[in-house]
Amino acid sequence: MTLATLPSDPPPSSLASAMIKQHFIYTEARSGSNFLVDIFNQHPHLVNYGEVLGDWTKPHKLYRAITRKLPDMAYLNYIYTSRLFYYLSQFFYAYQNYKRRKPIQFKWYSQISSVGVKDFHHTLLKYGLLDFFRAHPKLYIIYLYRQNLLKQHVSLEVMRATRVVSSEMTQDGKAVAQTQSARIRVDPSEILAVLANAEKEVLEREKILCRVDSDHLLRISYEDLFASPKSQEQFRYQAFNFLGVEPIAATSRQRKLSSDNLQDLIENYGELYQALINTPFAKYLA
Repeated sequence: MTLATLPSDPPPSSLASAMIKQHFIYTEARSGSNFLVDIFNQHPHLVNYGEVLGDWTKPHKLYRAITRKLPDMAYLNYIYTSRLFYYLSQFFYAYQNYKRRKPIQFKWYSQISSVGVKDFHHTLLKYGLLDFFRAHPKLYIIYLYRQNLLKQHVSLEVMRATRVVSSEMTQDGKAVAQTQSARIRVDPSEILAVLANAEKEVLEREKILCRVDSDHLLRISYEDLFASPKSQEQFRYQAFNFLGVEPIAATSRQRKLSSDNLQDLIENYGELYQALINTPFAKYLA
């Protein structure tokens, strides 16, 4: 299908007349959220816009240019409810895929059962939006987190070193090899504070989530999600049901770029081991 052969708008259906569920993938960097966005967007009745709060995102830049304001609750409300924004997004990604000679999956608004975004706790904090969930009790929240905070930190540092955020950016063999072979040094004198702050943030996220109705909250850890192909299949079924759509087979185009073995990633692993082994953070060495 090309841009010239987009399907005509389907007739009204039960999907069109039903209220569209709004969802939010609540997470932190290097927790597998690109995987979820990709899976959701493969479903014919789901749309997730990905990140919209970061100052590098196109919606943020456009909003700042028009309003001269930082993103606020009204900005997020508009993204969730605006058909204009929805179709601009659909045409933008259709055109991107057309240029890249990839399949175009254009979805009419009347097809959609749930629309959402993904964003990070620290970004919500930056823009004073930590009350967004409380102000929107009908929001369906997928909380994706990592149990091993040391591996999350190391993955983030590898990303900064290689400047490769996702596997979609590694289309050539050179970039793939560079990412897979990347190793970093971790400062033992700083890592204790890094992990202490990370655990403090986990508690802050839990304080926010404890006010969310259990029927509107789906928790999934990175470790459970990526334990096996079977666990990914189970999560897809669980997540699709959570959002009120029929489960379908879907395979994410996102791929792991680096090892989960800390010894493969950290040049001075021995120093790090000695710094952590007799502390409460020794559990993250596993």
